[in-house]
Amino acid sequence: MLLLLALATLFLFGGDREYFYRSVNHDWNSSQTLVFAENLSFRHNLLTFHYQYRDADGNSHYQDLYNRFPIGGYALVKLAILPFGDTAFKAKIYAGRMLMLLLFSAAAALAYLSLARISGSRWDALTATLLAFSSYYVLYYADKISSEVTIDLFAVMLVFHGMVVFVQEGRFRQLIIKSCLALLLGWHVYAFLLPFIVFGLIADVFKARRFYPALRILGHLKRYILTLLRSRYLLLGIVTLLFGIAVLTFNFSKEYFALNGETPFRELPSVNSAIGRLGGDSDSYVLQALLLQPAVFWPNQFYRIGVATLPYALNPYEIKSYSSKPGPGNYPVIAWGVLAVGFCLAGLAFSGVRRWPGALLLLATLVVSGFCWALPLRNVVVGHDFESVFYIGIPLAAVILALRLLRRWHRGRLSPYFAVAALAVFIFSVSEMADVGQSPANLAVEAEQMIEYSAIRDLVDAGASVYVPLPYLAIGDSGGAAWALSYYLSGKNIIFNDGYGPRKPYQAGDYLLLHTRVDNPALLTPEHRHVFLYDGALYNKWLRYGSLGDPIIAAKGWQVYLTNGHLTYTSQECANVDTEFFLHITPRAVADLEKTRQEYGYNNRDFTFRGNGGIRIDGDCVLVTVLPDYDIIAFRTGQYNAAGRIWDGEYHLPALEQTAPYGSE
Repeated sequence: MLLLLALATLFLFGGDREYFYRSVNHDWNSSQTLVFAENLSFRHNLLTFHYQYRDADGNSHYQDLYNRFPIGGYALVKLAILPFGDTAFKAKIYAGRMLMLLLFSAAAALAYLSLARISGSRWDALTATLLAFSSYYVLYYADKISSEVTIDLFAVMLVFHGMVVFVQEGRFRQLIIKSCLALLLGWHVYAFLLPFIVFGLIADVFKARRFYPALRILGHLKRYILTLLRSRYLLLGIVTLLFGIAVLTFNFSKEYFALNGETPFRELPSVNSAIGRLGGDSDSYVLQALLLQPAVFWPNQFYRIGVATLPYALNPYEIKSYSSKPGPGNYPVIAWGVLAVGFCLAGLAFSGVRRWPGALLLLATLVVSGFCWALPLRNVVVGHDFESVFYIGIPLAAVILALRLLRRWHRGRLSPYFAVAALAVFIFSVSEMADVGQSPANLAVEAEQMIEYSAIRDLVDAGASVYVPLPYLAIGDSGGAAWALSYYLSGKNIIFNDGYGPRKPYQAGDYLLLHTRVDNPALLTPEHRHVFLYDGALYNKWLRYGSLGDPIIAAKGWQVYLTNGHLTYTSQECANVDTEFFLHITPRAVADLEKTRQEYGYNNRDFTFRGNGGIRIDGDCVLVTVLPDYDIIAFRTGQYNAAGRIWDGEYHLPALEQTAPYGSE
């Protein structure tokens, strides 16, 4: 009852869960997962993809295929949002978040039931569960709509409960069923299965030695081999490996056929991405070598372990995910992480836990499971702080071991008080987390954007294509969610030119979608304030032959125009290759800049023109970039390559000139 009371607070506290309201990976993955769930259907053969676009011949193509994860998580999200209408954006986001909180609660309940079996004390199990599930990473990402976090967390707790029941009662069939069901939800399950199987095989070998104490290993190696071959741990490994291969084969096969069988297996987008995640030669994950150096990687991981073992309400340190060498401010948290791991290892070795039935095997699995994921997947772990959720086995084991040591002193009399204290810590942590990462300004903008996108969907026909000629993050950033644009226009033909879009020369879309308002005959939504839809043909004609005014900078065949808060770059001489540009923006007030840029006095907005995917109008290359909405007094821009700057120019704005992206009212 206390556990249910604690988990109920998850639904009571929190911001407006009808929006993509939390920054960093929270919003990114939530909108991404909803896009995949929206597109998941038998009409597309259960393919997981970002969007479709039409080529010049009118043929539709899939873009950003994403079939490296099991389909189960996306299917659950699809079922949650299925009852709602085409434009019920808020209801579907809310339903997705509620599904995550329900699965989070189920994961906590499974952890509690497992620890109660291991420790023999429901009070100790409740204390350990509440403290472990009150850390920053776990609570911050609890309602993130993602198959990689909460759904996977439920999956690993499901399979761990199966392990506990198997060790204590020998029920092998239920472990197999739970393992296969969990593998339909996520791959983190293997991080628990791997140590459990290895430790189980070692335990079976030691049991065999009891039967043959006087036999030499080399002389009777056959008996040991037979012991291993007969082990149910080995059978568990074989079954789960084959099942995982079957799931992955299904994913890759549907992607192969979706691309008409013309793409070699090794070059399938999802295969290439999976290889990159495992550290292979792939274009999918290009990370700074610094992050993977042991002197940076290990302090980073122990920092995350330290954060994972401290309840958010009791953590006195600023929580950050750094991408460089840790500074002095991180050292106490890193030391706490090292201490937590060391305590777990010492507790397993010296606390007498070996006398618990199977507890050594199960708690050891909890302790090392996070490392079994972080090491093979280090290419992706270093760049995604939500992966730290899966160090949760360390606080679960550490608290159980600590409570066992304390029990020798108080003989169980204080256990209920520890549980009540943990309940208070959990509830306080949840309430403190409620507003973390939320931006009222983003919420206000996103609420208005939802209304505008609903109207845009009504204007866009099912077969029409929508072209997005601005940089992806500039157009897609809705309250911090970089995939929000695709979510609002799911089911429509979208064409991007940001490097994620089709790798081919520009073909005009039926519609253009901009964050900037340009009053011309092509504007179809003049009443909007944030997102504007244009007739594609009319807009391109106006852009090519209409009044852009005189260029403010002209050099090396490029002309730069300033109109309505955005810069337009045009050239008749650009090559069909990627071209790098720099853009340094000087604000009137230095305080408008981010703290990291204030010492330089300007904002750095470098960007790339994709030569094989950028906008081309009548043979001209055209780039459009949005200026920030603070008051600007000057900017310098130009083109550069590895040898240095090719050309550059500087422009100082008149004191009264409007630079806000929406233009003057």
